[in-house]
Amino acid sequence: MSFQLTDPAATLGLRLVAWHEHALDNRGDPAFLAELRSASYAQAATRNPTRDATIAGYGSLRERVGRSVKRFPPSPMALRGQFERRGELGSVGPAVDIYNLVSLTTGLSIGAHDLAAVQGGVRLDITRGDEAFLPLGSDEEKPVPAGEYAYLDDSDCVLCRLEYRQSAHTCLSEASRDCVFIVQGHADTPMADLVAAADRVSALLATHCGSRRGQVWQLG
Repeated sequence: MSFQLTDPAATLGLRLVAWHEHALDNRGDPAFLAELRSASYAQAATRNPTRDATIAGYGSLRERVGRSVKRFPPSPMALRGQFERRGELGSVGPAVDIYNLVSLTTGLSIGAHDLAAVQGGVRLDITRGDEAFLPLGSDEEKPVPAGEYAYLDDSDCVLCRLEYRQSAHTCLSEASRDCVFIVQGHADTPMADLVAAADRVSALLATHCGSRRGQVWQLG
């Protein structure tokens, strides 16, 4: 597959590390991640100015594309809010739980897509307003306005809108085996931080889900 950061998206300061994980085993009860959860929650409970500044940077991105942070909360902000309200994160499945915990402790946006549902390559681009998007949790497609940044495949299907909502088409399931993972930052995010988070997620996936890391893209 290919991965691209288009010039219009790059002008927003977007940067990312993406990589391919092969032979992922995403089955079973993620209860075995209890130790990882406990350590991550303890780390997240401490005041971390770097993490707070990282999360705030996604709010600045919202302003640049004219979207409300309150209406379209960036995923790291939403995870942080969930943790502050409940003292924990909801469990989805092993792979998603792993990257959500790393996102919680770093303040970085992290997501993944099942390559079986992706048509061709992936690009981070600016929307035209005529792309197809089926949000996770919905049973009908929703319009995506022009001028937002989004991940799209070669059929112009939106895989993720902003770092707010993923497509139901490409979300991970127990059957997911080959997936692309993405750690995305902004103009104030050092590439080294993105690489470190990606390495952490990939190492945890290898340990807990038995996957093998494939091609890596560093863009922005």
